[in-house]
Amino acid sequence: MTGTSARNTFGIFKTKSAKLLAVKYNLSLYDKNAYIHTGRFILYTDVKFIVDNLWMDHFMYGTDKPLDVSYDEYSYIYHSLEYSYPELYFSFA
Repeated sequence: MTGTSARNTFGIFKTKSAKLLAVKYNLSLYDKNAYIHTGRFILYTDVKFIVDNLWMDHFMYGTDKPLDVSYDEYSYIYHSLEYSYPELYFSFA
């Protein structure tokens, strides 16, 4: 492994997808304390947990949408959360 391939160019994030999801939802890119994590880096699942909770707050309590999306994406997000968390009550906001 060379020196350049060993560098982490994603900052506090372990993967590119985790960083891109955080950028998409305007989450903190430099403060590890903003995330619930156990390891050295922030994983995609750590960021996804926050994003899922933002959307659940929107669907369950009528808060503002965390991101403007098309109707198809909105419906997809709703049904994927409904499938992932069947014990929660969702009401279309």
